[in-house]
Amino acid sequence: MTGASGNVGSAAVRLLASRLGAGAVAGLVRDPARAAARVPSGVELRRADYTDRASLDEAFAGVSALLFVASDGDARDVMKQHENVIDAIAASAIEQVVFTSIVDVDEHSPFYFAPVYRDAEQRLRACGKPWSILRCGMYSDFLLSHWLEQARDTGLVEVPAGQARIAPISRDDVATAAALALESGAHEGQVLELGGTKAYTLDEITELASMAFGRPMAYRPISATDYLARCWATMEDPWPHAFASMFASVSQGRFAATSAGFEQITGRRPEELSAFLERHAA
Repeated sequence: MTGASGNVGSAAVRLLASRLGAGAVAGLVRDPARAAARVPSGVELRRADYTDRASLDEAFAGVSALLFVASDGDARDVMKQHENVIDAIAASAIEQVVFTSIVDVDEHSPFYFAPVYRDAEQRLRACGKPWSILRCGMYSDFLLSHWLEQARDTGLVEVPAGQARIAPISRDDVATAAALALESGAHEGQVLELGGTKAYTLDEITELASMAFGRPMAYRPISATDYLARCWATMEDPWPHAFASMFASVSQGRFAATSAGFEQITGRRPEELSAFLERHAA
């Protein structure tokens, strides 16, 4: 697993270690000492950096199947990092790759990261290795941490989403699907979408949050211009553009599609947003 100290990567490591045994799993991290607390004892941690091709070549030695968890940050940097990983995959003995992409990769998308993931998908398809692509919807965790938690004091979520809908899925469910897809190898050459089973407006999301948190929550749509100005005041680059463009994409309904990919891989339905919020309400 790349990104084994991150939220999705570490959860996938823990699941596969429990199913296959810790000795069968290796995690790629930038700092093994710091990452050790997030993975089970017995899992090998290999140092690798997406910016360091030589470290990737070394880390991929002896690996037969790879869960490639996408990077994050400045879009130009991330695109180059993904290129490094895929070039190292192509030069390795890896026989299977599962890549965590996003649902919004359309060439007409306004989203800041859409070209990054589209490029990675194209490179992966052309690298000569068997692949599976999991296109992830918006994380329930993202909704919680960036909108709902921040609005607990005011009770008001103010974003430029209009009445568009979002079909969220939790990071834990994405990690489960990714781990099981890697273990089974049953989805070679497939692009599967991982989203929730229901798409919600922000009014419906804040209503669910009200019930989970035990306090009134409401949604007020604001203009994209006002939202971008707020981002400029509170965020470092590239995040103002990334967040503003994300809402432009949300407003076009690009995160609204429900999907059966999770159930196809795992045999069960993903966690409902209401249950997720109740679980994280404390």
